[in-house]
Amino acid sequence: MAVMEYIGLLPPAPSLLAGSCALAAAAVALLFAISAWLQRPRLVAEAFRLQGIDGPPPSSFLSGNLPEMQARAAAAAVAEAGGRDFEKEGFDDYCKRIFPYFDKWRKAYGETYLYWLRRRPALYVTDPELIREIGRCVSLDLGKPTYLQTGQEPLFGRGVLKANGAEWHRQRKLIAPEFYTAKVRSMVPLMVDAAQPLLRSWDAACAAAAAASGGGAAEIDVDDGIRSFSFDVISRACFGGDYSRGREIFLRLRALSGLMSETSVIFTIPSLRHLPTEKNRRIWRLTHEIRSLILQLAAERRRSPASSAAPAPAADFLGSIIENSRGQPRADDFVVDNCKNIYFAGHETSAVTATWCLMLLAAHPDWQDRARAEVLDVLSASGSGTPDFDAVSRMRTVHAVVLETLRLFPPSSFVVREAFRDMQLGTKLRAPKGTYLFVPVSTMHHDAAIWGPTARRFDPGRFKDGVAAACKQHPQAFMPFGLGARTCLGQNLALVEVKALVALVLSRFAVALSPEYRHAPAFRFIIEPEFGLRLLVRRLGH
Repeated sequence: MAVMEYIGLLPPAPSLLAGSCALAAAAVALLFAISAWLQRPRLVAEAFRLQGIDGPPPSSFLSGNLPEMQARAAAAAVAEAGGRDFEKEGFDDYCKRIFPYFDKWRKAYGETYLYWLRRRPALYVTDPELIREIGRCVSLDLGKPTYLQTGQEPLFGRGVLKANGAEWHRQRKLIAPEFYTAKVRSMVPLMVDAAQPLLRSWDAACAAAAAASGGGAAEIDVDDGIRSFSFDVISRACFGGDYSRGREIFLRLRALSGLMSETSVIFTIPSLRHLPTEKNRRIWRLTHEIRSLILQLAAERRRSPASSAAPAPAADFLGSIIENSRGQPRADDFVVDNCKNIYFAGHETSAVTATWCLMLLAAHPDWQDRARAEVLDVLSASGSGTPDFDAVSRMRTVHAVVLETLRLFPPSSFVVREAFRDMQLGTKLRAPKGTYLFVPVSTMHHDAAIWGPTARRFDPGRFKDGVAAACKQHPQAFMPFGLGARTCLGQNLALVEVKALVALVLSRFAVALSPEYRHAPAFRFIIEPEFGLRLLVRRLGH
């Protein structure tokens, strides 16, 4: 019978017929899926074109616009090698030099345009009204892109900075109180303590310079001292009495950050992170060490909080997240990932902002003198000689200086979101599922249409009446700490920390730029001076 079926003399058995039909249906479904995948870029581009949004055609079927982006970034890096002479009269949007392709496409396609990151659509958005709609969106279906979650997993895990949906909402609700004003108020004394090694080292350098030359200023690379100060602040806030061990954890996180920032996550092929290359092995080792150290500290706290060198469990950040980890689906991951997140929320932004702030004050002695006069006046009125929270809060000129620093040199280059379903943003945009939204922070901060003809200049006076008055038409255009519901949790801590350090420095020293300073903002997760900051430091009264 089988032979007769084979030669067609008998109809095929029902089981064979059913199997053939299933295979045929599967083949058709596969063909439809492949066809949809092939057609999606064209259909998405057409959908955006109907909304008035165009953009550069993909230069590669699989890579989208990435080849052109890489080529232009490499050419710009060669052109900018060694930095550039300092230009006191104005500061360009650093995105033009670090991400030159965005500026080119904006001139060609307008405020909002479409480009492609591999097979994913990405919108570059500088339309203030559309940015406002993105900021207003509270849907959990708009969140941090999955490529950032995957590519930066060793640094952030699934902590509050990168989590999405209900997981993010739950974590933010638990962690946000750690950065309320009452908590930040209690941290100012430890900020003053943490600044003492930096102040003593500058005192010693000034004394040595005076002894060697009979006067003059000491030339100091200030980056390491500022970073060390910020390390100490966040270590004490996060780990309490265990801060020296916490510092070891954060030093490893700094090393891990340096390794992972060598190549932009956009240009990295995700699957390559699993290959046992030398760099990947170093990343894996650091990730394992960081996790082990945090969990060791957490285990000691859980076993004997009363006898620990640290305060009671909820007195510092580690104690708080240990307490909040109870009942979490991944308790150890919750503790480890959010300790890593606090490093970036409370350290990196503060350190780099303080560095840029001192650079700008050194370059603008008139504003340095005005800020110093205010600091000395407030400290004299307080009678303590050192700033506390209330004193820092009264320093309105210093506050304006810090805000202007964040405007000219925002630490984060972009606010990035991903639509996890088809979304309508206001009346202007319908974004298909999977669309990335890129808002260039520095570009918005330098837009003359928003900030006026002095947009490139350092002018803290624009903030004398607050942010809303500085950019009346579009207050959402000022976004150094992000946008909307996902604004950085640590912004209050960062602002107070920078103001406290600036107040302490200005009360004791005058600073000027070294002739060797080369101006070169560089992208390393955040924007920092590529060649560091070298200042001429003079002790007041000498």
